[in-house]
Amino acid sequence: MRIKRFLPVVAAAFLAACGGKKAAQVRLFTWDSYDDPVIFAEFEKLTGLRVVVDRFASNEELLAKLMGGSGGYDIVVPSDYMVSVMARQGLLEGLDLAKVPNLSNIDPRFLKLYYDPENRYSVPYLWGISGIGYDSDQVKPAPTGWDALFDPKYKGRISLMNDQREVFSMALQKLGKSPNSPDPALLEKAKALLVDQKKLVKTYNSESIPLLLISGEVVIAHSWAGEVNRAMQDKSSLRFAIPKEGGFIFQDNLCIPKSAPNKEGALKLVDFLLRPENAARLVQKTGFGTPNKSAWPLLPEALRKNPTLVPQDAVLKKLEWIHDVGDAAGTYDRLWTELKAG
Repeated sequence: MRIKRFLPVVAAAFLAACGGKKAAQVRLFTWDSYDDPVIFAEFEKLTGLRVVVDRFASNEELLAKLMGGSGGYDIVVPSDYMVSVMARQGLLEGLDLAKVPNLSNIDPRFLKLYYDPENRYSVPYLWGISGIGYDSDQVKPAPTGWDALFDPKYKGRISLMNDQREVFSMALQKLGKSPNSPDPALLEKAKALLVDQKKLVKTYNSESIPLLLISGEVVIAHSWAGEVNRAMQDKSSLRFAIPKEGGFIFQDNLCIPKSAPNKEGALKLVDFLLRPENAARLVQKTGFGTPNKSAWPLLPEALRKNPTLVPQDAVLKKLEWIHDVGDAAGTYDRLWTELKAG
């Protein structure tokens, strides 16, 4: 009888210990090179919560992982349009913003945007620009538009992002059309343009853009500005150009999945990341811009003057957002698969 009574007590203690261990961490699913381990170490020291990080390479990979029910993540970092997709799919938890007081540090220009008008599901994290990274010693004259990525003289030394929406949006913008077009006929034209370009392209790669440019494997790249900003630290001849057609603005966000096992811990980490000193450190670590207006005075002067890091109205007005295309997403998926396989 003593043994029978003792076993449930042991089982309960074991389950409590397991639960305690699970609650002692926050699992983050984010982009590569998009965080700072020093910040996480300070968060753990302050709260006792360890941050465990996994990586994804595209918004579509993130969506597939969550829809597949795997991961057990507490925080995910989708881009703007993907927030609206994930919210529509019922994948995101509504946020208790009263527990995120540092949201007051965010510049109003980056709040209540089209994809989450009340910031019900998302908190701004980092922002940036999609355009052209290039080696100024090798690419002359300096590129002014998307045409430079279609120039035969750079055959085999061009890279494009491994990102269907970025690539098709670039092609559509080059054609003078909306980067969010749902028109199948127009998307076929964009695909034809990209098929013709493909013979010039060395690789479709979103994860190693800095390495490709620094090594000289490519001299011109379809790139996020943050990747080029980081690469410039190792190769001073690298530059970033916003194409005359416009280029694209994006904002990546901190969101909590409905399935998150540690929602309270997630909110604590979200608020911690919005502290001005942490936002400023993220800019210097990642090369991407921050919407945290309280962080801007903490940056070195050279970074404060960089329009890809600290937003300037004249630049913002030229850029376009990539939106959720609804049912047309299936067409994009099919054409992207055909492009890559062809």
